[in-house]
Amino acid sequence: MTERFPDLEIYLMKGDPAKVTEWLRSVLGEINTIKDTGAHQHWRSGGMDIYMNANAEKNFSSLWFKQNDTPWNTDLEAARAAWQALKTEVRCSDSGWEESESDSGKEGWVKLNARGEKPFNW
Repeated sequence: MTERFPDLEIYLMKGDPAKVTEWLRSVLGEINTIKDTGAHQHWRSGGMDIYMNANAEKNFSSLWFKQNDTPWNTDLEAARAAWQALKTEVRCSDSGWEESESDSGKEGWVKLNARGEKPFNW
């Protein structure tokens, strides 16, 4: 059984807030806009806060589900669903985040796009 992450974060190439909102509504139901500055969005679905930062990393927008009240257990599951719905490159961490003193700083990533799903170093 896959461990359920307490929060999820994925990265969307040139994420479009209107398309993301439409996708989220199709999956989660009601989405309320709390804040929209153009570059940053804060939505709420039930008791879950969802944040989108349009300029998180180069051409990528960050989509963060602060509390994981989604149908997905992991970042990768959310990334797969986003890729299917939005057809834009999606990136995510290949595992959950843990802080440890022996952390080597090597975090793996997964890239999903028209060429498939593959690991890479970001």
